[in-house]
Amino acid sequence: MQLYVYYRIAADNVDAALIAFRKARVEAPLELLQRPEANDDGSWTWMEIYPEGWGHREPTVAAAMAQWLASERKVERFEMLG
Repeated sequence: MQLYVYYRIAADNVDAALIAFRKARVEAPLELLQRPEANDDGSWTWMEIYPEGWGHREPTVAAAMAQWLASERKVERFEMLG
């Protein structure tokens, strides 16, 4: 099962949030994506992707990112079909 987590980051917090993510990720093969354009309010939508077997790292990353969020974290789980 893979986890996809998305949320918004205020423009003023992007640099600090990116540092926090990188520190919390450590050696885990997590991906961090950003939508190509800012939202109407100037915030950015980010998505964390946790490959199979790495979902246990999500609570650690969530705690590290909590102070930088401009929205709640939404966690989606997907399974491989074939």
